[in-house]
Amino acid sequence: MIYSCFQQTPGMYAYFEGPGDLPINADLPIPKLPAPVGGIGVPSIVAGRPLPAGSKYVGSGWHARGMLVKCGSSGLGATPDLAGAVLGFVIAGGLAAGAIYWLRRRNAA
Repeated sequence: MIYSCFQQTPGMYAYFEGPGDLPINADLPIPKLPAPVGGIGVPSIVAGRPLPAGSKYVGSGWHARGMLVKCGSSGLGATPDLAGAVLGFVIAGGLAAGAIYWLRRRNAA
């Protein structure tokens, strides 16, 4: 069975292959959904079913394949937020450079 989870950072789906066949009709477990966003529903990145244990990463692509699953913040399907980490380092570096510049100007006067 192929599972897909959307990864926000690259904007693509990660594909996983896991054990088992696709359940039909009422065989699927009902996911626990959070409250609707803006009254129009719940995004698939938070509404998906969990990735089954034993699933292995097999690639990525622009379109979902198989069953949509939720990418967790840990374990299988975890996606590090590299954009947020890089932005944090850029901001910290800018603050440090600004502080050094301010201290040198103050001491030079």
